[in-house]
Parts: sequence; structure tokens; C-alpha cells
Amino acid sequence: MKNTVLLPIVVGIGIILVFLGITSSQPTVEPILREPVEYPKLNFSYVDSNSILKSSLASDGILMSSPLTFTGSSIAKYCTFYQDEIKQNSINYCTSTELKDPEGNFLGNIHMVGTLDYPDAVLGVIQTDPYLSNLDSLKTTYQIMINSLVCDCWQDKKPGNFESISQWIDAAKSHHLEAKRTTSSSEVSGLADKQLFLEITTNSDGYLWKLILSN
Repeated sequence: MKNTVLLPIVVGIGIILVFLGITSSQPTVEPILREPVEYPKLNFSYVDSNSILKSSLASDGILMSSPLTFTGSSIAKYCTFYQDEIKQNSINYCTSTELKDPEGNFLGNIHMVGTLDYPDAVLGVIQTDPYLSNLDSLKTTYQIMINSLVCDCWQDKKPGNFESISQWIDAAKSHHLEAKRTTSSSEVSGLADKQLFLEITTNSDGYLWKLILSN
């Protein structure tokens, strides 16, 4: 298996959210602490969505790798998402890709998880340094994720009264820095009946960002 960097994270919400580094070492599995929430399937396939994201990101200079796919016994090893055994056993398929910024530096990952046919959730994970020097690449990535997989309709809908995706991200950043909490989050709805959840966690490398798209 090709060594692909996957940022290890735990998201403090109901849908997963442990993604493991795939290297020669044995991964560590840390399940979520809260019960998962039932989410309907998103209305796009893994192949189509990964292909659309890859081409759209490339047009803005962000490189996305071909997806690693996990099924069968590899799900338990690399895709432990639910603490609830029944819900975890319902996961039949997951994909993970690696992102690099226009300078070729590692940026983060995009993960999809769900049934064999459709993902139930899509997660974009990006690590920024303490100075947020790659914030523009983060904004570009998240905007492309939303426009490609949800709808290109933010300016019309203005969810949360935010004029743009960039403004939503800036507001979440300011709130996190002012609150001085380890983790803060923001959620908006009203775009094609999808939920958009943004979480920021302060860590030793700066800030770990997670954007989750789901129904």
C-alpha cells in the first residue's frame, strides 16, 4: 500500500471521526465518545465526487491524490468511526485522499465514509500552523468541497447570514481565537438540505480544521 499521510483526528460530534495515519507502524484506534447520529446518504457516488474534487482542486493549484479505498477487514483497521458496534458494522466502504498545496507541501486529507454505493459523510481535514499561513489554501479547499458536493449557491442562500464561505471561515476563526478554547465549532444549514459543520482544534502544530458535509 502506498504510504499516504492521513491526519489523526477525533471529531466531537455524532458522525465519526477517527482517521488514522497509514504508515508502516500499527495504527491506534480511538472511537468517538458520543453516540452516533443517523444521517441519510448524500446524493453522489465515491467515484464521481472524488473525480470532481480532484479536477476542481487542480484548477486552483491544489493536488489531490487518488483515493485509498477500504472495505472488509481493513475497515476495522483503518476506518473505526462509531463507538456503537451496530453503527460501526454498518460502515461498508471508506475512501481517503491526500492534499498538497500549490507549493507541494502536505495540506490535509479528504475522507468519505458510508455504504458501498454512497458516502454518508465527507470530511475535509487541514492542519494550519500557528500563524495560519495556509489559510488561503484551506479556504479554497473548503469552498470547492461545498460548491462541488453541496451546491454552488452560497451567495444566493447566505446560510447563517454569512455573505461567503470565506466569511464563515473567518468568523469561526475569530470565535475560536477569542474564546481561547481547545475546540470550537460552527454549523450552518440551508444549502440543498445539507448540514455543514466546521470544527477547529488547537494542537501543538497550530490548528486542526475539520469540515464535515452531511445530510
